[in-house]
Amino acid sequence: MRNKQLMAKGTAGNGYHEVEPVAAGGGLFERNPRLLLAALLLLFFLAAAARLYRLEAPGMLIDRDFTSAILAHDFYLQRTDDGPEWRNEIAHRTRLNQPILEPPVTEWLASWVFQIMHGEQLWAVRLLTTAFWLTGGVFLFQIVSALVSKDAAVFGLAYYLFLPLSILLSRSFQPDSLMMMLYLAALLAIVRYGQRGSNGWMLAAGITSGVALLVRPLVLFPTFGAFAAVTVHKEGSWKALLRRPFLLFSLLSLIFPLLYYGYGIVFAGFMRWKIQSSFRPDLYLHREYWKGWLELAVAGLGYAALIGAGAGFALLQKSMARAVIIGLALGHVVFGLVFTMHIHTHGYYQAQLIPTVAIAASVLVAVVADKLRHTAEWKFWLPSLLGVLLLVSYVNVREVRRNLGFQVYESVQTDREIGELVNHSDSVLFLSRYYGMPLQYYGELTGSYWPRSITYYLYRRDEPELSISERVANLSFTPEYFVITDFGEYNRNHADLKAYLGNCPLLAQTDNYLVYEFCDVRMPEQ
Repeated sequence: MRNKQLMAKGTAGNGYHEVEPVAAGGGLFERNPRLLLAALLLLFFLAAAARLYRLEAPGMLIDRDFTSAILAHDFYLQRTDDGPEWRNEIAHRTRLNQPILEPPVTEWLASWVFQIMHGEQLWAVRLLTTAFWLTGGVFLFQIVSALVSKDAAVFGLAYYLFLPLSILLSRSFQPDSLMMMLYLAALLAIVRYGQRGSNGWMLAAGITSGVALLVRPLVLFPTFGAFAAVTVHKEGSWKALLRRPFLLFSLLSLIFPLLYYGYGIVFAGFMRWKIQSSFRPDLYLHREYWKGWLELAVAGLGYAALIGAGAGFALLQKSMARAVIIGLALGHVVFGLVFTMHIHTHGYYQAQLIPTVAIAASVLVAVVADKLRHTAEWKFWLPSLLGVLLLVSYVNVREVRRNLGFQVYESVQTDREIGELVNHSDSVLFLSRYYGMPLQYYGELTGSYWPRSITYYLYRRDEPELSISERVANLSFTPEYFVITDFGEYNRNHADLKAYLGNCPLLAQTDNYLVYEFCDVRMPEQ
């Protein structure tokens, strides 16, 4: 009978693998291809529309958003060679002053968007990152279809597309959208390899994973966790991790990231600061670390979704689906134990969990929907289901609008005024919000950000507090100007700076900024 468990020729340790029993008639979308197509088109259309609200506003991290804008600005000017020479020079110096992170792939692509648009339109770049995220949704739909069912895949896709964290991150001008798209493409290849056992899918998984990790290495551990789990499940032994497929996958996944990041950390040294700032094992002993990690996961992924994922995992029948989810979950745990600083302070570091939760929670939703379909007439259950979806969408849209980074730093006009006042200098000190990234981008100036006062005891270092003169002496340039736009920080925590600058010429003062001509002052010792 159809509902009996069949055995088919496969690649498991005993030569066979399980085939999932098929319900009579299949699911709602399985039986109605046109309805499935209509549902997918509607989901992607609404997901794109949800991301169009105030495209000029940054989506997630404003400082990362404008760091990428600074890089793309320089790439664009170098290619077009348009405008005055000083603009090209300051753009290049500003880019060189930024810390080196990932290879600037998204920023380079954005510079081509600028060229096509005949100008720097940041809203157009957000369309590019949105396109990456939506494309990732195509891969996720195929993953859930393969591991669970098409009905579950529709619900999992809806979660992936409309989660507030998803909408905000996909709007951000940073490499995470491209990383997620490539990560999901690699995960799909891993699932296909587990199902079919072909070398082609294994090679595709390794190559795609390698590109994803090169773009941004945050998905290293869940990717390897998934492939390791699929390999062990397929071969039926942990010894499979010592065999050719896993070793070749590891080589393909790591060769390009190791060449770039390994060189930057071990040889050139320009990325050692990232390791030091990301891995803080002393945080294991602090309750705030574990609490912050949990709270950010709940805030980013949702209580209901996490509970639903746990229940959905218990309802899973396909053993490979369970293996994939276990591998992804364990990979995220290892990730959090390595990136100790960011996992409990940066909400978007939970993004790699979105596909995991989408796969597991979709099982429960699909089961409930199927029960409704079989126990009530469609005219009762369909309006109820649509009502729930509309309510959830409304709540998510409100959440997104509340968290958009809109007008939380000085205005574009203010930044441009400051840029003209300091003659677009490359020797400016500034105390501005978000490390002065918007100020540098719109004001076309650069220099160094004046450190904020750190009050959270977990981040305090046992270093003596430096005086103004000592900080200036540590700079790689002689400052010409000091710009202040963050008055809250300035008035609360920088009495020493106030006293110092009181001896320097004040060039401009408005309700929005102070601009001093920086001078060398011999302050009396305290």
